[in-house]
Amino acid sequence: MIENLANQLTEQGTEVTIGALAFKRFPPGGNHQVMTLPVYNPLKLKRIIEDFDIVHNHHPLTNYLALVSRRPFIYHYHGAPDFGRGMPFRFSMLLSIKIMKQSFDAIIAVSKTGAAELKRSFSLDNIHVIYNGVNTNLFKEQYERKFRKGTPQFLFVGNLYAHKNVHEILFALKKLIKLYPMAYLMIVGEGNSYDNLRNLIAELNLQNHVSLVGYVPHNELPYYYSSSDVYITASRCEQFPLPLIEAWACGKPVIASNIPAHLALLKESEAGLAYKVGSIPDLVSCMAYIYEHKDEYSEKGVSFAENNDWSLVARRVKKLYKAVIEN
Repeated sequence: MIENLANQLTEQGTEVTIGALAFKRFPPGGNHQVMTLPVYNPLKLKRIIEDFDIVHNHHPLTNYLALVSRRPFIYHYHGAPDFGRGMPFRFSMLLSIKIMKQSFDAIIAVSKTGAAELKRSFSLDNIHVIYNGVNTNLFKEQYERKFRKGTPQFLFVGNLYAHKNVHEILFALKKLIKLYPMAYLMIVGEGNSYDNLRNLIAELNLQNHVSLVGYVPHNELPYYYSSSDVYITASRCEQFPLPLIEAWACGKPVIASNIPAHLALLKESEAGLAYKVGSIPDLVSCMAYIYEHKDEYSEKGVSFAENNDWSLVARRVKKLYKAVIEN
């Protein structure tokens, strides 16, 4: 997400440097700069920040940069799970907001749900909802279906963590193959639930109906979307998951759990269905229905994606930059 936004801001004439405490990998492509922040040297860090016009922060730990910065400061709120392994991150996020909220010149929430949560929890009013975007030059309908394995074919893309709830899709698939014997599910991603999912696939005897693909390079993802009929997510905690809008850009309808963020996006896009979390029969029913009616959703999904191309998202962010700097 940060790389895409940085690339578009750069293309639109804004000089961008991506800074982090550490990088697992350096962001590829684009004309933006990359910098490892000298967190243990506050004076040096302060001098570095003074070279920029604005600080646009995405991580709770670096919210504390506002302590050494006299530059306009924007916090980009993405949310975090309120259970399981996501709890420590969520605690640090909420603590940093509580401590630093007076130092934020503006907050970007990636969803209306996130904005409402911030207002409710912290009585903040300087919140701007700017959706995550999608590169519609990369994610589009005209791709070879080279990963086609079955009919109907469903796809999940994301980190394989417990809150993603992918096992619920497997239980639903087990029942769906009674209606569609060739039904298939592609699971793209990696994470600490990978082994548990692999064991569950064997336990349910779904080896011929599921592929645990693992990590896929970003520019290869459109082939997986194009090879599928429907994108599906059972996640229990999200604000604005990128795979939904990537699927819509590729002309694919979405089935999503009925958490608030999903419901808001499905209502606005009119490009998918929500099912009741924990209800396998409801999920199976949605999978069958949306496959049979998938063409009814395609155009609306593409339209929503085009209205949130990263180029347009970057313009919305630049407009906020301008207002914050002027004020």
